[in-house]
Amino acid sequence: MYGAVISKERRMEIAKKKIAALFASVILFIMVSYFFIDIPVAIYCKSLPPGVRDLFETITPLGVSTWYLVGSFSLFLLFRYYRRRIYAHRALFLFAAIAVSGIAGAFLKWVMGRFRPKLFFEGDLYGFNFFNTAHEETSFPSGHSATAFSLALVLSLFFPRYRLLLFGFAVIVSVSRVVITSHYLSDAVGGALVALITVFLLRKRFSL
Repeated sequence: MYGAVISKERRMEIAKKKIAALFASVILFIMVSYFFIDIPVAIYCKSLPPGVRDLFETITPLGVSTWYLVGSFSLFLLFRYYRRRIYAHRALFLFAAIAVSGIAGAFLKWVMGRFRPKLFFEGDLYGFNFFNTAHEETSFPSGHSATAFSLALVLSLFFPRYRLLLFGFAVIVSVSRVVITSHYLSDAVGGALVALITVFLLRKRFSL
């Protein structure tokens, strides 16, 4: 029994170290991308054929949080009404993950005030104008990416069999933001990081 307890504690310690290493790696990538990758990728995407960009224009609305928030909260109320407590709890978790990641992302957008690619192409502006709410200066992080990854992370906990499909969906939505040059690559990765941190923290709160 004692050995089993030690083994469980050891697994938890290893898991925490892996998560910390993942966070650190993503933050490092965001920094490297900002200095060396973002602009070349944006220029490449800007030069893509119109048909390719149009395709991703049809994909990018899948990252809008509104319907996921409405849908998850409606499911929460429905399951609550029929006293399906487990499902109501899960629906509320999904709603909270998307809502909190959206709020956190919006706050970071205001703090960072990062110029969107549009300003780089039109005025050669690249960098930050901190504490700014203008749409063209709220590039980091990508809200669509945060929403897509929050959705994928939560649903993958409930439906692990479809994990690859869910994360594939999140990646495609995030990539669409970069392809249509609404965001830089590091913005999309930043949105995914916001989602990861949000779901990680809320998972403990919801005891999942």
